[in-house]
Amino acid sequence: MRIGRMLGVPIYLSPVTLVFALITASFVARIDRDRLPDLADGRIYLLAAITAVGFVISLVLHEMGHAVAALRYGLRVHAITVYGFAGMTEIEPEPQTPSREFVVAFSGPAVNGLLAGVLFAALIGIDSDGQAGVVIFDLAVTNLLLFILNSAPGLPLDGGRYVVAGVWGVTRDRLRGNRAGAYGGFVVGAAFAVWGLSMLGNGISGLWTIAIAVFVAGGAYQSLRRTQVRERLPGLVAGKIARRTLPIGADVPLAEALRRAEETGATALVVTDPDGKPIMIMNGAAVDALPEERRPWVPVSSVSRTIEPGMVLRAEVSGEELLAAVQGHPATEYLVEQAGRPVGVLAMVDLIARIDPAAASRMAADT
Repeated sequence: MRIGRMLGVPIYLSPVTLVFALITASFVARIDRDRLPDLADGRIYLLAAITAVGFVISLVLHEMGHAVAALRYGLRVHAITVYGFAGMTEIEPEPQTPSREFVVAFSGPAVNGLLAGVLFAALIGIDSDGQAGVVIFDLAVTNLLLFILNSAPGLPLDGGRYVVAGVWGVTRDRLRGNRAGAYGGFVVGAAFAVWGLSMLGNGISGLWTIAIAVFVAGGAYQSLRRTQVRERLPGLVAGKIARRTLPIGADVPLAEALRRAEETGATALVVTDPDGKPIMIMNGAAVDALPEERRPWVPVSSVSRTIEPGMVLRAEVSGEELLAAVQGHPATEYLVEQAGRPVGVLAMVDLIARIDPAAASRMAADT
């Protein structure tokens, strides 16, 4: 749900956020009932709703802090999304130095810390036992907790990115920093889990803490998986992964095309036009789905996909650039060229097998 745009960055709210806002309002209403015993229930719920809205606004401003710092360094910010009790700022590319990584990471919690300071200062001139004072106090505490929570030293929290920046700066190895941040996330998640279990008898607070533990541990696991994938990227070169390919005419029966491929040792087929220019790539999944008895009567072009511009890769493209290319134009096969001449076909399943063998195994099992 798009709610607006700031500094050219679109801001979205997940429907899950509304659920958490209602939970927050209910939680705050219970606390405020004890502090304002003479206030009508309707007014209590109104104050709690205002606090819940303020909580969501605090999350948005937190993410805007990241966005402003990223824009200051010339990075692109595609969008901000707030979901549940967390948010995400889509920044591309990643900060180029450890110091920039730290500044972009710290800018979010810094906004919450600043808000907490301003709100606590505002209480100096306001009756803390009045309705306005209660709301301001609740929002001040909320922002202080957001500052503390997000500074915990483990991914996916911002404090985990402090760890990434620190280890990266010392070792000159970003991936080593990412690993340290992910392991820190497991430690932080475990600490929250123990804390939450110890508070289960105290009502919703224990459940909230356990939910945070699950969120942090899950994010740490995903961060570690992404790091493992990126560690395998430097050795991946399109030309080296490409399958040996046989060019074939569009009207050649599939069975005959497969027979010729087997004779020549090719494991991929490229359909060419009368001038020998590649125009289609045989789709392995479509071939597997076609009964063997029909293959002599079906032209190879009927189980092939037209080659679009994004399906052509340079043989020398590698690593992060290769991954970005296939992510930008998803397909099952890509034509690999060298100096404008076709040299093979890169099958996505082969690339996945090099990056994430477990994922490739799951794909094979599904088929």
